[in-house]
Amino acid sequence: MGLVTDIGHIVIAVKDMEASLSFYRDLLGFSVVGEVTPVWTVIETPGGRLTLYREEHSPPLALGVNGEATILNFHVANFEEVADFLVSKGVKVKRDGVSGGVAWDPYGNVIGLHDHRT
Repeated sequence: MGLVTDIGHIVIAVKDMEASLSFYRDLLGFSVVGEVTPVWTVIETPGGRLTLYREEHSPPLALGVNGEATILNFHVANFEEVADFLVSKGVKVKRDGVSGGVAWDPYGNVIGLHDHRT
């Protein structure tokens, strides 16, 4: 048996909890687990949980030379449809092809979105 029993929290820094919930819950479809607080809110989707944590001084989560890569990647049924929907809601999206790309949450965190259609 290992020393670690499970993953406790994968934390994403956010500046505004309501704006972040509008993005993750209302647009992407995550569910809230437990209580919504101005500082700490847990969200989930099949396969895992994330913790939104209000932190105004941390840099947004972004990797790569141009800050257009991420360690967070989510599956979607149809990337093109999801990207079009997010753009229609004012979300910045960068397409890397017909099956994947990245989007920016209200804090500037970069999240990957991709499908397995091709």
